[in-house]
Amino acid sequence: MKIVLKNNKLIPARKANVSIFSEIIRGYGIFETLRTFGDKEILHQKQHAKRLLASAKKIELKIGYSEKEIQKMLTRVAKKSPHKNQVIKIIAIPEELFITSVPLKIDKKIYEGVCCKSVSCIRNMPEVKSVSYLGSFLSNKRAKEAGCFAAILTDKKGEVYECDYSNIFWFEGNTLCTRKDQILPGIVRAEIIKKSPFKVKFKTIKIDELKRKKEVFLTNSLKGIVPITRIDKKTIGEGIPGKNTKILIEKFAKIFFASSI
Repeated sequence: MKIVLKNNKLIPARKANVSIFSEIIRGYGIFETLRTFGDKEILHQKQHAKRLLASAKKIELKIGYSEKEIQKMLTRVAKKSPHKNQVIKIIAIPEELFITSVPLKIDKKIYEGVCCKSVSCIRNMPEVKSVSYLGSFLSNKRAKEAGCFAAILTDKKGEVYECDYSNIFWFEGNTLCTRKDQILPGIVRAEIIKKSPFKVKFKTIKIDELKRKKEVFLTNSLKGIVPITRIDKKTIGEGIPGKNTKILIEKFAKIFFASSI
């Protein structure tokens, strides 16, 4: 069942459309993707609402709702759906704000490890979750066509930035590493940095060096922590989730993702 809220009014999904003359055709808009867990509780809804408004300010997009009003709308949509586990999206374009809900489905096999493909692609304004996501979309498409779960985005010199729709971490011994800037400030990423039992270090890395690490994983708001066990044709570590990654998965699954893992 699909639920759609447009400018705080529930509408049939078939009527959730925008004009072909809208600025959205120029990529002028922003979005957030959230999930529910437990008894339809929305994961990090305050942080997502805050990031939405921050993105809007950066691209000078006016949103006629406050952070608290957006949170109330999110709760309204989540409660309207008959599904406990949902994917909820906020889409903001000039004069319109949509909030949608569809059932969340996750293949639990991903937590045993996934393959990623390295792709040369840098997102424009990476700190903004813009609807102009063509680079990420095409990178993900290339990864899927190669039989992989996601793409790891690099510049032309091979420096790693983020994944197509996720942030990326790796371990150097018992130190958890991730890039500091020029990436999307992920909500789950921030929680891991804040609450990690391991020392966290911000640094850059080249893709060839990343392939030699024993533990690599990606994070996003829908799936939490997903171990990466192969990059291109190179096996990461022993080809299974590493011990430190397992510790993080267990720690954060208990806090946020118990309904999925």
